[in-house]
Amino acid sequence: MRNYILAFGLLLFVGACSSIKKAEKSIESGNYDKAFNIAVTELSKDKHKKSNQKLIPTLKEAFDKANERDILKIKTFKKLNDPTYLKQIYSLYVGIDVRQDEVLMLQPLYFDDKEVSFKTKNYTQNINKSLKDYSKYLFDIGTQQLAGSKIDARNAYKTFNELEFVNPSYSTNLGDLIRQAKLKGSSQVLLQLHNSIQQFTTEEHIDELMRISESNMNNQWVMYHKERKNNMIYDFDVTIILDQMFISPEQMNSEIIQQQARVKDGWEYVYDGNGNVMKDSLGNDIKRDKIINVQAEVRMYQQLKTSRIDGSIKIKDLKANTLMSNTPLFGEAAFENVFAEYRGDQHAIEEKYYDTLKNKNVPFPPDPEFVKYTIAEFRIKMIHLLNNQAF
Repeated sequence: MRNYILAFGLLLFVGACSSIKKAEKSIESGNYDKAFNIAVTELSKDKHKKSNQKLIPTLKEAFDKANERDILKIKTFKKLNDPTYLKQIYSLYVGIDVRQDEVLMLQPLYFDDKEVSFKTKNYTQNINKSLKDYSKYLFDIGTQQLAGSKIDARNAYKTFNELEFVNPSYSTNLGDLIRQAKLKGSSQVLLQLHNSIQQFTTEEHIDELMRISESNMNNQWVMYHKERKNNMIYDFDVTIILDQMFISPEQMNSEIIQQQARVKDGWEYVYDGNGNVMKDSLGNDIKRDKIINVQAEVRMYQQLKTSRIDGSIKIKDLKANTLMSNTPLFGEAAFENVFAEYRGDQHAIEEKYYDTLKNKNVPFPPDPEFVKYTIAEFRIKMIHLLNNQAF
């Protein structure tokens, strides 16, 4: 037990030494953030442990040098007077403030019985001003982009979303601007349905077929509309055509398979030519397996019912007034159940029929179920087609 405690203590010591070396090497290479994080992580676990206290000078050095580096960057960016650096300025101020908070949470810290002090400053005003400047820049750039082309509007969408992330309360109409950018940057696609199989379909079937939105499509810059709006200018028209529906009758097919095998059925004596039981070298009666021929008849049943929808997808470029494609499409569904019965000697039946013999006759699904699953497969193919369309 003592050896175990010593070994465990040695492992802790080695771990602490490893952290110190990693932090020191990080400072030497100029990676002050990594050194700072290593020290904070270990000291947060136990700042009173002697091995961890050796990290305190490293923590201070990393803290001072990281702050000095970031302040110098901020001054350099400000001198450049380039608004594209406003995000970096804001991020640097936030980073300095977070670094100070982490140090303050650890204080007081002592090394060689002396308290180690850290130079801190209240950066609230700097953060607020840099956020305000960065937010104004984003708002102005986003507004300019929104007034441009479709591609510009997509950039505006990204810009306004960035603004909403960093400063959601900057503008009361920010949500409206995001929606405007999304609308202007997207290709507007009108969905229309020509349904020649209405006697088979329900409103629920059609709703599922026409359920197309950005959430289940690959291209976020295509917006689909099931209903025409008078104030909307559409770029493309997608006509979904359902021409015909076929549901087969319920079929019960059967086949008889003859089975035969030679199997062991006990034993019998071996006789010589005179009708006497033969003996082995020890004088014992000689016996052998009794093999008999057995037969069985397996009747295989197949329950089968299928359905199919034939149709097509027409895509038209409304601005160019041209038919881009007219693609035939179909959806299928099938129900199949195979089961079997037998008569005769079960030992004659091949093993491959065992599972089938366990199956039973089951009810055929009703026609509405076939319509549902056939339309579902048609829809999958339609979604794939639209996802590969260059709208």
